[in-house]
Amino acid sequence: MTKKEWLDLDIENLELLDATEFEKAQVKQHVLKKRKKTPIWRSIAIASIIIISTTAATGFAFPSLAAQLPFMDNVIQFFKDDEQRYADFEDFSTDFNLSQSSNGITIMIDNAVYDGTNITVTYAVETEYDFGEAMQQKAPNWFDVTGSNGMGGTSEIKRISDTRYIGISTFTPTFSGDASPENVEVTWTPQAFISLTNELEIEGDWSFAFSLDRLKGDLQLLNLTTQQDDINFTLQSIEFTDVSTVITYEQVVTDELVAKWPMVTPAFRITDNLGNVYVDELGGGGVAKDNGKLFNGTTAFGKIQEGASELIIQPVEIASQMSGLGHIEIELDPIVIDLKK
Repeated sequence: MTKKEWLDLDIENLELLDATEFEKAQVKQHVLKKRKKTPIWRSIAIASIIIISTTAATGFAFPSLAAQLPFMDNVIQFFKDDEQRYADFEDFSTDFNLSQSSNGITIMIDNAVYDGTNITVTYAVETEYDFGEAMQQKAPNWFDVTGSNGMGGTSEIKRISDTRYIGISTFTPTFSGDASPENVEVTWTPQAFISLTNELEIEGDWSFAFSLDRLKGDLQLLNLTTQQDDINFTLQSIEFTDVSTVITYEQVVTDELVAKWPMVTPAFRITDNLGNVYVDELGGGGVAKDNGKLFNGTTAFGKIQEGASELIIQPVEIASQMSGLGHIEIELDPIVIDLKK
């Protein structure tokens, strides 16, 4: 098959035996890109792969060096304001440098890490269009994880020059069963980017696929409970990894509370005995069952500061009528974890 025939392939309609969406994205990623060895000036060069867009595949190529080499390295440095959360991201994340261009926009996935609960991905965008001070990916084509049955998360994109933006996305997939997989397959097929300061919207054809191994951590079973009249909250476990701290919990609420407030989900205030603040009413991913009466979830935050001997976790329940009809906050008594055990 000629190169042109490869480029004209309709990947979505290929008749592949038992092909997953992840495998299709990998095929497309390899068909449309050339491979090139990482230049020796990269600090973590051995495991790096640079995937370069071809002019024939995209109909556009930057005339500058950015068309041949990754235009951004170490994206996480722009988010180091949150020292606790991202302090060790660079050391323990996987270096990808996957790059694709389409319709005047180049996207590069820089690094990613999976701590067993959250997946964090850093990326950069270079564009010939004026998106202004703020841009974002148009919904709904966000990151997808093979085998997950739900997803929640956050995303932030910063402008660092007239033509370049950097982004970080953290998302929490949920899976059937209690255990998270040891390896995850991630796909990302953004369809368009939009400006938040003008009416610009640019569509394109980008498709990424990559896999991540779970970081090993120190898991401690807790089963510590705090309760109020209508809510019983149990902190089931805490896990310490090289980049994060992950708590797993379960809560049960009464029929009476759900009848008045159909959605009751926990957020957290987390501090230590030294006064360090880790999160202030941060939520996390989870699954509601039994019409909202049972909720199982996880929340991740930064590494515990050196010298701390106690971690104080206070659940703050957000009881909502949904659809903008109002909500209340219900503060439960804090749970104290002895970190010296």
